[in-house]
Amino acid sequence: MAVLLACPLLTACTPPNAGVTGMTLDAQGRPTAVVAWCPGKAPDTIIISDVDDGDLDSDRTIILEAPGKFPGRTIQVPVTDPPAGWRATPPSPSLDPNLVYSAYAPVTGSDYTARGPRFSLARLRGNGQILQQEYDEKTDRDVDIYIGMDELVRRANEYC
Repeated sequence: MAVLLACPLLTACTPPNAGVTGMTLDAQGRPTAVVAWCPGKAPDTIIISDVDDGDLDSDRTIILEAPGKFPGRTIQVPVTDPPAGWRATPPSPSLDPNLVYSAYAPVTGSDYTARGPRFSLARLRGNGQILQQEYDEKTDRDVDIYIGMDELVRRANEYC
């Protein structure tokens, strides 16, 4: 009986998707969050957190806050070198090559988010290859896939 009660509670705690977040390496080799979202549901923050910790107050969590809602329908933000005007916590973000992180882009003040993959630095690729995860029925787990920007946008549009 406890299991039946726990499932709805877990589902209710997860905000609905209004887009997707992926991870890649930009032309300079920097880890970069790539976000695509539904019209009217533009995020304004990117959160990278250590999956073993999961505490937003942790010194291993990176919070990148834009000066306003993200413009357009897609954005690419180098995690360790955010654009001018962005606020980073901690001020000089870095990623530990020995940790696994998760990435997502919430819409502040709403229930929407753009969930992304679990990743380590070693699993990131450049040349427009964006890391996402997809459920594999054969192995009963999420597996890494690499997609382009067009596919990331298509996946985001599935939530609109």
